[in-house]
Amino acid sequence: MVKANDGEKGVTLEGLLHGEVGPKEVSKLKFERALALLEEVVASVESGTLPLDQAIGSYEQGTLLIQHLRQLLAGAEEKLRILAPEAAQ
Repeated sequence: MVKANDGEKGVTLEGLLHGEVGPKEVSKLKFERALALLEEVVASVESGTLPLDQAIGSYEQGTLLIQHLRQLLAGAEEKLRILAPEAAQ
């Protein structure tokens, strides 16, 4: 499990599973922490032990994490294109 930094301590798996974490909190996560949380959300949903409503909520929270991860990756790709334009071709 990836440890949270000071700005990420409020975002926990339990908070995600109970719908206590919104887009604002997710947008502050670093890539590694968001990915680790996504993996934990997926594992909890795949375990089959969650009630249906909580599993659906977890799926929704997982999509927030995925959107955030995609934004971070897009930003990193753009930086690489700027830093090494010849490698992007």
